Amino acid sequence: MSITQAYLLRYHEVALKGQNRGKFEDLMMRNARKAVELIAGKQPELKILRSHGRVLAFGVAPEIAAQAFTKVFGITGLSPLRIVETSTPALIDGAVAEFEAYVARAGLPSSFRVTTRRSEKAVPETSEELNRRIGSAIQARHPGLRVELKSPALTLGVEIRDERSFIWSERISGAGGLPVGCNSPVLALMSGGLDSPVAAIRMLRRGCPVSFIHFSGEPFVGPAPLEKVEDLVRLVNRYQPAAKPLVVVPFGKIQEEIALATNPKLRTILYRRMMFRIAGRVAQTQGIQALVTGESMGQVASQTLDNLSVINRASPHVVLRPLLGMDKDEIIGEAKRWGTFETSIRPGIDCCTLFSDRHPAIRANPHIVEEQERCFDVEALVERALALSGIDPIVNRPAVDPAAAAVRESRSGSDRGTPSFSPISSPELQPTS
Repeated sequence: MSITQAYLLRYHEVALKGQNRGKFEDLMMRNARKAVELIAGKQPELKILRSHGRVLAFGVAPEIAAQAFTKVFGITGLSPLRIVETSTPALIDGAVAEFEAYVARAGLPSSFRVTTRRSEKAVPETSEELNRRIGSAIQARHPGLRVELKSPALTLGVEIRDERSFIWSERISGAGGLPVGCNSPVLALMSGGLDSPVAAIRMLRRGCPVSFIHFSGEPFVGPAPLEKVEDLVRLVNRYQPAAKPLVVVPFGKIQEEIALATNPKLRTILYRRMMFRIAGRVAQTQGIQALVTGESMGQVASQTLDNLSVINRASPHVVLRPLLGMDKDEIIGEAKRWGTFETSIRPGIDCCTLFSDRHPAIRANPHIVEEQERCFDVEALVERALALSGIDPIVNRPAVDPAAAAVRESRSGSDRGTPSFSPISSPELQPTS
């Protein structure tokens, strides 16, 4: 087996789970296998197993490994492994060869150290003795190369096993966090901006499978905002082992009715309260206990503490706001890290801006808001929204898929306000045991 077919999968938080560690490791390993299969299909040669407190993956090509394993939450990093016979000469020769491969790839490091982990006493030397012998062999080829134990430019790792051992020099950063599925599922409100996809990914990173709901401004906006949300959902779905559906709620006409009957300064808060009621009903059909939003404290007028408190009163579910304490620069950094930034900045109108006032209330009074809601039939609007809502048929397909393009083309006509989605009673949305 060559260096390109075996990987050491590193993890940190999973290792802190005490007696439950094995369950977390099993889930992380299953998710890692699914990540590979989502990219490359079934892989008969793929083996992911535990060995002496490590997780090792065998039989995966390098172009697949880096793409798949870096999107598996729980994995903090990975290293391609050079596999050698477990004998002192083979270990020294293999370590020197690995060092030279690193030099060919990245240049001569300014300093290095060797770290040997001897899970089996398969060679007579101790770990420290092997470190010195391997280090001396490398310095013999590169006189003047410094050994630095605290902060080396390169760490050369050696993992000793009974019959074959592993050597590594490269560390590829992973996604970290906890494996998806170790926590209960959530429903993310997706607006199409920078914030909501980052919020969804942060919940995935805490182990929560994430489903999606989007409130569309159609027929007062074109198809571009929904297309952007579809692309963002596809990007977020890459980070969970099973792609989750997007429910689309035609919301433009409901906003129009609210706008015609209420105080302009409270419109956005009234919209958000209505969204939470509708999202809560959809969450119930999926057996979901919590909603997720991309709101950040004070970022816009509706996100002051007073207004968030008023909006929360309308939600039958817990509302999680993983970006609450982050500023815009931090959120942009996260969006770039997870690969959603370029899609999020495409032009598109958020439905919350429809009919909005230029100077909205920043400290809404809950009693006045509830009084305003008596100007329209809240329950009738919720029921109408649910009746018109449906599952987007294209979010699990590639963006260039012909069927997806055909669905998008059909929306370019005059009937954009009633897209043909599967009903939300579909089995796709039913809770799983």
